[in-house]
Amino acid sequence: MAAPICPACGTAARLTDGREIYPHRPDLADKPIWACTICEDTYCGCHPGTEEPLGTPADAGLREARMLLHVRRLDPIWKSAHRTGGYGHLDAAGMKAVQWAARTRVYRFLAARMGLAEEQCHVGLFTVEQCREAWEALAGVTYAQVRDWAKFGDRQKAKRKRPAAALAEGAAA
Repeated sequence: MAAPICPACGTAARLTDGREIYPHRPDLADKPIWACTICEDTYCGCHPGTEEPLGTPADAGLREARMLLHVRRLDPIWKSAHRTGGYGHLDAAGMKAVQWAARTRVYRFLAARMGLAEEQCHVGLFTVEQCREAWEALAGVTYAQVRDWAKFGDRQKAKRKRPAAALAEGAAA
């Protein structure tokens, strides 16, 4: 696995652990963490049980921007999916399944709004500027809107384009 690249300086991060990054937190001592070798206080955690980075290293300001985007905009949308209707009675496993699918759908929606490829649309990869853009893109958005976009958004655009293309072809003939 390649080391993540620090967006601030372009340097490959090095793998360390919580003993270095959080010396006052013994509970995090064994957690693998990728830290920039150049930029001070710039790091990112790993997916649980792996050394796979959660994104790119971030300084305190970028970590705060990413956290706020998750907590105040992104997560409330997908976490409310099971309450938007149409799912019937859900047990805990069913609710988790709906939320997991909703999370993926919300990220696809955000990628479309930001003009990003789906694989580039992850908060852990965002810059501060992208966090601001995503913040605005998700302002006032509900999961019902995301679900409607997923059902009809792309098809409605395609339907609107076809008549114009057909008219252009007819005009050219």
